[in-house]
Amino acid sequence: MGFQRVRFYQFRNLHDGYVDLPSRQVFLVGENGQGKSNFLESLYLLSYGASFRTRRDSELCRLGEREMAIDGVFSADGADETEATHRLQIRWQENRKKITLDGNTVQDRRDMISLMPSVVFRHDDMSFVSGPPEMQRWFVDQTLSMYQPLYIDDIRRYRSVLRNRNQAIKDGVYEMMPVYDQELATVGLEIQRRRREVLQSFNAVFMEDFQAISGLESPLILDYRPSWRELHDPSAVMEHLAHKRDQEEALRTTTSGPHRDRVLFRYEGRDFLQIASTGQQRLLALILRVAQARFFAAQTGRLPVLLLDDVLLELDPGRRARFVDRLPASAQRIFTFLPGEPYGAYRTAETLIYSVSDGQLRAQ
Repeated sequence: MGFQRVRFYQFRNLHDGYVDLPSRQVFLVGENGQGKSNFLESLYLLSYGASFRTRRDSELCRLGEREMAIDGVFSADGADETEATHRLQIRWQENRKKITLDGNTVQDRRDMISLMPSVVFRHDDMSFVSGPPEMQRWFVDQTLSMYQPLYIDDIRRYRSVLRNRNQAIKDGVYEMMPVYDQELATVGLEIQRRRREVLQSFNAVFMEDFQAISGLESPLILDYRPSWRELHDPSAVMEHLAHKRDQEEALRTTTSGPHRDRVLFRYEGRDFLQIASTGQQRLLALILRVAQARFFAAQTGRLPVLLLDDVLLELDPGRRARFVDRLPASAQRIFTFLPGEPYGAYRTAETLIYSVSDGQLRAQ
């Protein structure tokens, strides 16, 4: 089913109190700045324990306040294909965040991922396409971690050893470098293996969605370019790092590894970004999210919640219709619209519509 009820206390500009969500499709209609995106942010926060808009939890508090809380009730598919109802609470108080699930403290946000996963569609997704390489890597890592939460441990471990190795290079302290090189090589190769495998599977889903929504005849693929492309075992990577030592000393940083991997968009053998219009790039970002949701469902047999933040506004009528038709099955869909948009065209018998004004949601 998805989210059933959300209660707010001093969260952003949303009024204190609860909002019921007794429908698989919900429309939030209102002008900009009234709280529509804040509401989507709260659901994402309940899914992952973190915001898609800020890394500073203090910014989630209402202006002038220093604490906030969100309380959500949701239904999630169980291993036996039955639905289980859970209650999740997130509190920010005295500069600390506390997350509880059914009354028990959640020690690691990684443990939340499999409960009620959400896929958010938003304007900033454009950075997955036209942004720096770390944004494409981030999208791949997020796609992977949604159904393999333990992958997060590999990323954390890699970042830790990379940070220590870079500090040793900056300080000119090389006694521990063989240890760092060994660990960097071992976990780095594992990350690259997983990225390679997930993109092979993801491309099969993505290519179908791209052709169906874009209307272009040829397929587009995500072309993975690992930094250690020709290296396949830790000893080879360690030898490579040794050869790079002088260069790294000069640049004072680690110059190769998964943090330098690239993901390119290839269309008819060319870099798609070199030939695509801005509109096509925006559409590509949305299609990536469609494929991510469909891929998650295919890998896990579970349906995510789709959070769509004013994304239809960017599309012409033809692409808008194809995009909506291609949206994958989901536990719940929650759209935001401006009042002048033709949201009635996408309404179904079960659609719940809320008007959003000054942080308050009122059922139409």
